[in-house]
Amino acid sequence: MTTRYDYRKCQSLFGYAMQAHKRSGGICQFCRCNAGATVSFDLWRQMTIEHVIGKKRGGDLKEITIAISERFPEITSIYRNRLVQRINEANTITACSLCNSLTSQHGKNGKKIADMLREATGTPDEVVNQVLVEIANLLEAKRAEVDYKLKAIRDAFEKLVEPDLRQLRCADNTVI
Repeated sequence: MTTRYDYRKCQSLFGYAMQAHKRSGGICQFCRCNAGATVSFDLWRQMTIEHVIGKKRGGDLKEITIAISERFPEITSIYRNRLVQRINEANTITACSLCNSLTSQHGKNGKKIADMLREATGTPDEVVNQVLVEIANLLEAKRAEVDYKLKAIRDAFEKLVEPDLRQLRCADNTVI
């Protein structure tokens, strides 16, 4: 290890993910982990990228681009890229690793972005606005699912794990 590690290789924090983390303020968009806290490297490094509508349903950048191109073949590439970016930004969010795992199977059989684009009506901007509303509604549903699951997980932690951790740390004279 004679050379410094290239941090850009950490794609879940930099690269494609960095702008999503900046948009979110480094806060999990499901459980709000890190909200109100001082910006902390140790919390931020636990963040991941989540697609509200996953890749299998056309939620990655490549598939969004294809779907927009198919729905609006007549628009300019600049306009197409702007529409793609709007959908991608709404669909790509920050999640802590636990919330990401808790939502990984949510709505896996739901509507695809391409279907949303086909079903929406109006100008390209109006169509994209309708898709953004559907993404926002799905995000709210995922937040409710996470809240429901976290309550059970917290209760189990407080009953089954926390007492032992406290006892162990006290025995080791470790500050808790």
